[in-house]
Amino acid sequence: MREREVGHEEFLAPGRGPSRARVVHEALRQLSDGAGGPVLKEMAREVLSGRIGLKDAMRMRAYADELGERVETAFAEWERIPAPERERQVAQARRFLDTDDGRHTR
Repeated sequence: MREREVGHEEFLAPGRGPSRARVVHEALRQLSDGAGGPVLKEMAREVLSGRIGLKDAMRMRAYADELGERVETAFAEWERIPAPERERQVAQARRFLDTDDGRHTR
């Protein structure tokens, strides 16, 4: 059973509308289930419980270092994807994010 969890509204910010806030919330939920290893699992649980804010968590060296390593790995994997597929995925992500945030771009 999950402990009390903040909703995606917690992650609304200037420049980050509802769909982006939901993406942040879902990413934290996946991390809290262990998708990023034990350090990011702990960080995500702390943020989702409301015990620490996301910005504060990113200022904590252990969390920031681990996240940085994961981002480097993800970026390397992204670079291995053929350019046309990356472009398709970027376009799909933009459509998803822009729809809910009031931009409705094409």
